Amino acid sequence: MIQSNTALAVLGVFLTNAAGLASEGTDPRPNIVLILCDDLGAHDLHCTGSQVIQTPNIDRLREQGMLFTQAYSSACVCAPSRCALLTGRSLAHAQIRDNQEVANAPDGTFGGQRALEANTLTLGRALQGAGYATGCFGKWGLGGPGDNAGHPLAQGFDRFYGFLCQRNAHNHYAAYLESDRERVPLVGNDRGKTGEQFVPDLCAQEAVRWISAKAPLDAPFFVYFATNLPHLALQAPQDAVDRYAFEESSYDGKKSYLACDKPRATYAAMVSKIDEAVGRIMQSVADAGELEKTIFFFTSDNGAPWELGGFDPKFFASNQGLRGSKNSLWEGGIRVPFIASWKGHIALASTCDAPVVGYDIFPTILAMTGVSCAAPLDGTSLSRVMLGESACESLLARPPLVWENPALGGQQAVRDGGWKLVRSKAKSPVDAKLELFDLHADPMESVNVASLHPEIVARLVEAMHARSVSAVDGWNYAPMNGAR
Repeated sequence: MIQSNTALAVLGVFLTNAAGLASEGTDPRPNIVLILCDDLGAHDLHCTGSQVIQTPNIDRLREQGMLFTQAYSSACVCAPSRCALLTGRSLAHAQIRDNQEVANAPDGTFGGQRALEANTLTLGRALQGAGYATGCFGKWGLGGPGDNAGHPLAQGFDRFYGFLCQRNAHNHYAAYLESDRERVPLVGNDRGKTGEQFVPDLCAQEAVRWISAKAPLDAPFFVYFATNLPHLALQAPQDAVDRYAFEESSYDGKKSYLACDKPRATYAAMVSKIDEAVGRIMQSVADAGELEKTIFFFTSDNGAPWELGGFDPKFFASNQGLRGSKNSLWEGGIRVPFIASWKGHIALASTCDAPVVGYDIFPTILAMTGVSCAAPLDGTSLSRVMLGESACESLLARPPLVWENPALGGQQAVRDGGWKLVRSKAKSPVDAKLELFDLHADPMESVNVASLHPEIVARLVEAMHARSVSAVDGWNYAPMNGAR
């Protein structure tokens, strides 16, 4: 069911088994830094296979922790992925299951997206209620300036700096952003090809400033750094672009995207700017003397997009070996990088090849911080695997991973172990199609083996049935064996 919004529920849900520890001295609970990229492909990092992009800081994060080689985002597009991440609910139950835009204001300022309901039990609210300082920096996409209930400051964050509306975040030289509830004009920026202030750098700078202001720390902190890189348009400071020299042609800017003189070098530079931001945040934590008390999570909101706006996914091999791209539930649309690092606690350069998903991060953080929350959660805690207390194989006994995508005629997908069931054209009772893939033998999802394994299909269909009917009718599907 969708989260309850009653005042009684909100007042009663927050507990912590570390209560009172702060009064006894330094609070031993770990800080959390959650880094979410925007459209970063599974193989766009040097440590996940890129042969052309250098990411030394993220590589260092990987060497200091665990890489999940079969990690998934919670959704295949921006807003629902963020909703699932911050509420711990799969797209079968989440409030927001697709991008739903709000019209711009009469003055042209961006209107935002469908907002989280008031008093939603977010990860920010859970940690804030347990005494954590909480800051959100970058792209929000879960409520605009006209909806106070959906604002980050109303959803568990003490500090917000960045973009409320994800459409505003589609230009990296935006004309303004928001600082808490104040609109801040960016002098020298006019949403052109370039400008004086590269907004992703500003968001990283503000996150670093906020962390630095917390030292010495009286309470642990939670940083949600949701960069809007490397989402199109292709834009980066010239010095970052100049670090890369590829054989390439300019992009003419057709189909509503900005022109770009060096599209390959610019995309690589955008990923490198993520890496630079990660390095700055890691250094700020180290400077505060908090590195051994801080858990870092690094992932992306969905897979890399298809070839558009000058982006060349084949050159970068962003989704190499995977079918599809962003906005689909094929592997390329939802497979993403995922790294967890905690110095002295997570084994160096460790790897887990079990399937995990973005909405696992909420219960994982609760387990690793000792915070309890009465929110209904669909994910599985990865903490015991991260800390070496359980084998990676133990995650194979988890409940199936589930996704939905109302676009493209409707898609649903379920993965359990090596099996993945995809239902396409799911809004049509006539054209809906079920396909079963053995991902161990067929990672490209090219051979439908549903007719060979009817018992597996039946079991995974039951997982598709176990969904909440959305209040938005367009986010529901045609009947399937009497279920919606």
